[in-house]
Amino acid sequence: QPLVGQTFYSQDTFFAAVKAATGVDYATNPLRRAFLDVLLEANSLWYPLRYPGEYNGQTINQAIHYHYPTADDIQQILSLRTYRDFGGGSLYNDSFGFLDQNPHNTMHIWTGGMNPQYDPNTPSGVRVAGRRFHKREDLYSQPQYGDMFSNLTASNDPVFWPIHSNIDRLWWEWQQTHPDGLPQNLDAVTTPWGYTVRNTLDIHRFGYEYVKSTHIVPVGLTAPVGRFRSKEIPIPKAVKAGFGSAEVRLHRVPQLPRSGFIRVFLNNEQADASTPLRPETGYAGYLAIFGHGPCYGGPGHCDIPSVQGRGQDRTGDPSARTMNTPRNHRVDVTQAARRLIDAGAKQITLTLVVIGADYQEDTDLLRLDGVSLNFHD
Repeated sequence: QPLVGQTFYSQDTFFAAVKAATGVDYATNPLRRAFLDVLLEANSLWYPLRYPGEYNGQTINQAIHYHYPTADDIQQILSLRTYRDFGGGSLYNDSFGFLDQNPHNTMHIWTGGMNPQYDPNTPSGVRVAGRRFHKREDLYSQPQYGDMFSNLTASNDPVFWPIHSNIDRLWWEWQQTHPDGLPQNLDAVTTPWGYTVRNTLDIHRFGYEYVKSTHIVPVGLTAPVGRFRSKEIPIPKAVKAGFGSAEVRLHRVPQLPRSGFIRVFLNNEQADASTPLRPETGYAGYLAIFGHGPCYGGPGHCDIPSVQGRGQDRTGDPSARTMNTPRNHRVDVTQAARRLIDAGAKQITLTLVVIGADYQEDTDLLRLDGVSLNFHD
């Protein structure tokens, strides 16, 4: 089985290896179509109209005068001082941002590539009209260029989306070190959507963020959590190689009737209210939650808002938030996590101990939707 365990970056190299191993040219129909059917079923992100790094025997630098982005390229782009140079400017300063050129444009050109099996007797160039995207007859075709090669067809390739998510991540990373580096024309509308440029500056309003690694443990709001213990959470290789910070996050904690403390322990499943708050016990930090006491309003006044209306106050203002909206709480556990990883830990367990205002364990107070362990760059 000479092909087992090998990685093929394009279908052309794959079919060449199959032919070398079997002596049969599976790159011709109908055998090729049968192979494509199996590959499409095996991997939903694989796309036959993609020819990475294929330029008719040339490199991307020789054919297009671009080069594949390197780690040094990215660091240089992230060190740019102004948004004009990083992301681009207005017409009057004729600036086209480095982020859009390389890695963005380069990843389109490199991923799309040129089909080495293209028949020169068929129409050349990028074709859009008449195609039935993602239908088998289209996926079996042999176009001159991969779909990612042109912005007219790029979004048909599933890899379009993670590549653009990475561009967005780099924009977010640049924002962290250049908080005053704002684009011009903040009130310009991002056609065809109704958002202005100003509306898009903070990714959190869209409900997502970027982390180095995350592990979420669902809990549920229906019953109180007396003492939370997670299962063993494997530590990814990327985290072992280095991380900037670590946090334990309590997701969507509703307004609590009583005040209390949440103590966080790592790799100490036996921790309780009497456990000493020292590094050797796995103690990682705590947070305090101020309870609102008995509800002073009428029926439903202190109920948790529905998901649809959780961001609105009683006036219906979508930019406001009701006092009863569940919220996230974060505990920085960087030092504790780093001690464990430096000592060779391969997994981490989380233990939350709920302490009441009387400093005794309170097993009927905390409710939350979930708990996560997050590592950041």
